[in-house]
Amino acid sequence: MNIAKYLEVTESHCRVLPPNTVSMVESVELMTRAIAFCREQKIRKLLVDGSGLTQLTPPTLVDRFLMVEDWARAARGMVIVAMVWPPKLIHPQKFGIRVAADLGLRGDVFISKNAAMAWLLAQTDTHAGALRA
Repeated sequence: MNIAKYLEVTESHCRVLPPNTVSMVESVELMTRAIAFCREQKIRKLLVDGSGLTQLTPPTLVDRFLMVEDWARAARGMVIVAMVWPPKLIHPQKFGIRVAADLGLRGDVFISKNAAMAWLLAQTDTHAGALRA
């Protein structure tokens, strides 16, 4: 999957918009690539807008753990991720976000694009590296 088609870089962050027709595996891969791109380009913040992925079925706890593990590895502690997902894809106790934090990935998940963007832009850069906002 060509990430450039789905990625937008702004002055403050990067935004990835998976197509509504992707599978869960494809959406996870696209997000992993977007996180790695941001890290490589020294872009500190990423907004993932998966709000249109209404046809996907909720992942299992094992699936959530494995996808977050991939994302944390790709971020290497250098990318903050705000995700927008349909409510049915968000675990009630935000299991994936808790695992992400344990693995060193700072992020949160939202059902509203506005709430996700507000949260993302409010995050401060506490990383010692020379990454931009």
